[in-house]
Amino acid sequence: MQIIETEMTVKIPIPEDMVLISKVRLAELEKNDYVGKILTMKDFVERSGRSASWIKANILNNPKLTKQLDIENGGFVYFPSSKSDRWLFKASGLVDFIENDLGMYLKGV
Repeated sequence: MQIIETEMTVKIPIPEDMVLISKVRLAELEKNDYVGKILTMKDFVERSGRSASWIKANILNNPKLTKQLDIENGGFVYFPSSKSDRWLFKASGLVDFIENDLGMYLKGV
């Protein structure tokens, strides 16, 4: 049996309204999409798949995490100062927490 090797050049047209970028650049752009944005508890619930009560009990009111999460200490969480106040989250920090740290707290569930 004879094997023939060949090289080909294939041209793939990219539509004018689209661009081709690397995965690294795409990740950078997606990350930048969260910079300067604030999310609510509803967003945290939707992104994590956990209930607000679970998030409060296991994450936000966890004494081991409170200081680290607090926005006043460089974290991403604004802790409400009164009953009428709302939980707020820096989007970039929340997304990073969900992707990198939330799994540690789900193991017991």
